[in-house]
Amino acid sequence: MRCEEDCRTAGLGKPVYVIWLIRGGGRNILLDSGSHLQKWFKYGMTDYLRPDEAVKLAGVGPEEVTDIVISHAHWDHMGGIRFFPKAIIWIQKEEFRYYTGEAWQKGGIHGGIDPEDVQELVRLNTKGRLRLIDGDNIEIFPGIRAYTGARHTYASQYLRIEGHTPFVLASDSCYLYRNLAEHKASGAFSEADYPANIKNQERMIQLAGSPDRVVPGDDALQFQKFPTQGRVAKIK
Repeated sequence: MRCEEDCRTAGLGKPVYVIWLIRGGGRNILLDSGSHLQKWFKYGMTDYLRPDEAVKLAGVGPEEVTDIVISHAHWDHMGGIRFFPKAIIWIQKEEFRYYTGEAWQKGGIHGGIDPEDVQELVRLNTKGRLRLIDGDNIEIFPGIRAYTGARHTYASQYLRIEGHTPFVLASDSCYLYRNLAEHKASGAFSEADYPANIKNQERMIQLAGSPDRVVPGDDALQFQKFPTQGRVAKIK
């Protein structure tokens, strides 16, 4: 996995797998939902905590999560949606279209996508619990905008959070702080998408106003940069 290689090169050990909780306006919003199936633990995941248990550490019950924004459809980001019984799921329209169809046809690309997660996404759509985000620079909640273009997967997205100071939650559109500093691409849908990934890392910095306010998806340093209690870091 490219992320593990980047972490080793940076001397950071294994990547961390995180989810982000955004609270405000009467909502408890997750960016990504973590994972759940042990078959994926072959990638070396240790000290696993189920996503619904993780949010409790931040003072929120799983039934209190109102919305989950899925940055992309990989197993470690979409696998936990089943643990949040009342949440509305938000995903890019083109990401949903591709991974429920063309990805599984001849010539399609579905590495890192779990068929069970896709089936759960389709089920939630039939239950009225799925919302499709159509494109780039879309305000999905007051003060929260979704951006595309980094091409980690077919139509991955990242979020800009407005506040006293804005932050960008990059998820896997940027693995590490080192990617930002060295203008180095994170994993992309194809080799042809690496330039777009680098370009969007530069865009993230512009959107946040500083590289210090871009939060990468897998960097353990975020637990040193922000106030941390146990397994919870508070970004502010």
